[in-house]
Amino acid sequence: MANILPFRGIFYNREKIKELSRVLAPPFDIISSEAQERYYQMSPYNVIRLILGEKFTGDNEANNRYTRSAQFFQEWCEQEILVRDGSPSIYLVEQEYELRSDMFGEVAYGGKGKTAKRCGFIALAQLEDFSKGIVRPHESTLVEPKRDRLDLLRACRANFSQIFTTYEDAENRIDRLWEDKGNETPLIDLIHEENIRHKLWKIDDQKSINLIVEGMRDKQLFIADGHHRYESALEYRNELRKSNPRNSAQESYNYVMAYFVNMENGGLEILPIHRVIRNFEGFDGKKLIMGVEEYFDIKRIDSLKELLSQMKNEKTKHRIGMYMGGNEFYLLSLKDEKITKGLIKERAEVFCELDVVILHTLIMEKVLKISRENQKDITYSEKINQTISKVRDGSHCVAFFLRPVKVSEFKTVVEAGEIMPKKSTFFYPKLLSGLVINKID
Repeated sequence: MANILPFRGIFYNREKIKELSRVLAPPFDIISSEAQERYYQMSPYNVIRLILGEKFTGDNEANNRYTRSAQFFQEWCEQEILVRDGSPSIYLVEQEYELRSDMFGEVAYGGKGKTAKRCGFIALAQLEDFSKGIVRPHESTLVEPKRDRLDLLRACRANFSQIFTTYEDAENRIDRLWEDKGNETPLIDLIHEENIRHKLWKIDDQKSINLIVEGMRDKQLFIADGHHRYESALEYRNELRKSNPRNSAQESYNYVMAYFVNMENGGLEILPIHRVIRNFEGFDGKKLIMGVEEYFDIKRIDSLKELLSQMKNEKTKHRIGMYMGGNEFYLLSLKDEKITKGLIKERAEVFCELDVVILHTLIMEKVLKISRENQKDITYSEKINQTISKVRDGSHCVAFFLRPVKVSEFKTVVEAGEIMPKKSTFFYPKLLSGLVINKID
């Protein structure tokens, strides 16, 4: 079902850019304003100038962050800061990383030093409407980020980051390519932030390309990350199709650069994204506990370490952590699974069983009265220590900690056609923007 193609990737010219790590950056949507400035200072050629340009007071239709991105992109290509590959290729990517509890305060793992490798490949994926069931989303999107990415596409006619997709291949047919490539010198080998090692190999022999292309024809693609960029690419495709009555479906705008990972890959990790509520007038911690007690058994715990340890207990199906300041943490255990199912009508059972859905339905909506349509007072972070700091500095009043969605749950939810609450999954590690670029000719 999935139609993929090799392409001529655009790379930073290693003869002119000696330290590749100084010109790459994470996806735009996880870059804070502080990090944005840091990437700007790293190098005049950092990809931040393409994916997340600065806004200025005098911006207008002719001169704005998108037109400046397009100008940088054109100039860098003309100056050969960026150079295009000579032949259509598929690119194998390996990321070696360590899940450290001091970095994430993660629920899934204890201790330090768990090393893993995630392997995937980058190619072009034919854009498909979600209604066809070939490409499947799992999170809802917002209007403004989609408009932002669409404006960037219109100006630059390029993909600077990959859509992160997963697929099923229990036989690991495509993954076997690493057995051959693993011993070869990679085209790119660098260590970026959080001590993540990124390797990239080029595949341009027709036999291997055919193996991958044919191997993906019976696959569905599950979007793990990049929903806004994918939907923007769909809208851009539709615009160009309307302006081109002779559209053949083979034009480059009918495709988007994507990263593909087998769900059976042992390095596919999903971290939880925690929630913290901005302080508001009238917040009362005692009333919150009373409201929560209607649906949950509450246990007070004296340390974060003990809370996370108890949240990992697989014998209890639904557990959520809560923190309102000081040294007191709370473990919330759902009293009866039927509560959530009774409140959520006509939804798949696996959807009703997700901790993130239980949190939003029972606590956010029923107790805190935060509607699904108005969630501007919720701050999201995959880092527990960050959420705790926001409560302690008084800017936020309560934090909720979640366990990670399992890969099997992710798959079942998507196959059921359900859409999770936004920021339900954090696929780690993130892909680097600028590692390889796709020009839409």
